[in-house]
Amino acid sequence: MAYPEWVEKQRRKGTNISCIRGKYYLYACTSKYDPIKKRARKITGEYLGRITEDGLIPPKRKKNEIKEVTVKEFGAGNAAVELGSDIHAALKKHFPKEADRLFAVAILRLIEKCPFKRINEAYRNSYLSELYGDLSLSGAAISDFLKEFGKNRAAIVDFLKEFINSDEYVLFDGTSIVSNSERMNINREGYNSHRVYDPQINLMMAFSETKHMPGYYRVIPGNIRDITAFKQSVIESGINHLTVIADKGFGSKSNLDLLDETGLKYIVPLRRNNGMIDRTKLKSGNRCDFDGHFLFKSRVIWYYSYKIESRTVIVYLDSDLRNEEEKDYAIRIQKKLEGFSDDGLLEKQYDFGTIAFCTNVDDTPEKIYSLYKTRDEVEQSFDFLKNLLEQDKIYLQSEYSVESWAFLNQISLMLVYRIYNLLHQKGLTKKYSVSDFLSYLRYIRKIRINNVWYTGETTKDTQTLLDKLDIHIT
Repeated sequence: MAYPEWVEKQRRKGTNISCIRGKYYLYACTSKYDPIKKRARKITGEYLGRITEDGLIPPKRKKNEIKEVTVKEFGAGNAAVELGSDIHAALKKHFPKEADRLFAVAILRLIEKCPFKRINEAYRNSYLSELYGDLSLSGAAISDFLKEFGKNRAAIVDFLKEFINSDEYVLFDGTSIVSNSERMNINREGYNSHRVYDPQINLMMAFSETKHMPGYYRVIPGNIRDITAFKQSVIESGINHLTVIADKGFGSKSNLDLLDETGLKYIVPLRRNNGMIDRTKLKSGNRCDFDGHFLFKSRVIWYYSYKIESRTVIVYLDSDLRNEEEKDYAIRIQKKLEGFSDDGLLEKQYDFGTIAFCTNVDDTPEKIYSLYKTRDEVEQSFDFLKNLLEQDKIYLQSEYSVESWAFLNQISLMLVYRIYNLLHQKGLTKKYSVSDFLSYLRYIRKIRINNVWYTGETTKDTQTLLDKLDIHIT
């Protein structure tokens, strides 16, 4: 059937025109193969409107009819925005033009664990895009941004100082990140505790004992030892009272001499076979020979100390740990594991449950022990970085881009610790991890219906967590 020209003008792919009582109507139309008739069968769909000489007149919508629905992630992103409001404010102070982009990218890398090339997609699917508008996050734009932003090390350090009290104890440590880039000079082969000798960079981090969060970082070449980089990092960060908490690999005389040359305070654990450890009081079996004891997490810790030149060696004995280690060794003997014997059990009887530190920190043995145990939190921050944020390797090709990468990770880690400390304050860390928190909240959606935003439903388990944390999401 031939239709007037003004009618045919409205025909589009996927539509069909019908003439009913001299009037023309436009419908959506699809086709489906009919196996019985062995040919395609037309299927008429939604009514699109009446065709007139003046154009197409759309159908009148019912008052409550839904025309458009948009769904975006809201819960986890909103929690990060609220918990990091002061971080965002500091970003605006030091990077006024880039604050929103930095903050949004750091949040998305925390929640979605996405590489830079997929940030734009994650942003469009997040309610953050409604908060911060049209940010330039395409792959090319992010690449250019990383190369340029990384040149602002001075401004980055000024930002970091907003979150460091220069008069508090801050603990330093470092970790290696593998990078096989052939375009950089900072990724070098170096010592790696996991015996991985791929080219790597070293990431140094200062951890605040009082705020329980990372406050400063510095990227250094992979072949630079932590000790040689400590002093420069202290000068740059402006931290006055800093204690270097090393691992047992630093307990050699040469390393201790080098630490003394830096003028830094340090606590270095000694390997149990280190000749600096005097076991005379351990072998006496008489606690009266010890200097005293204290409680640490409901465990009795005995200690004694002595001087070796300008350094202090403190030996600690945890009786509960001694029993656990002695039992574990005996079980290995019973299983006839190689290297475990009755003679070995007797030989090690004075080592079980002990830890010894060499230190120049002028404080009580209890405080020094507590400071060292804070190292667990430092190690946890590296675990968050490499596992929660999945940043154990980098593929960037520019040293400035690596600086930007490290800064964005720092913002993400600061947000991680805001969440972790909130869980800790409420006594929930044994039941919920940071990953659990994000998993529960990221499925709270914002839904836009006919240009009005609504908060989606919350599961019972998620609401239970929100109630325990006293978080209200609307």
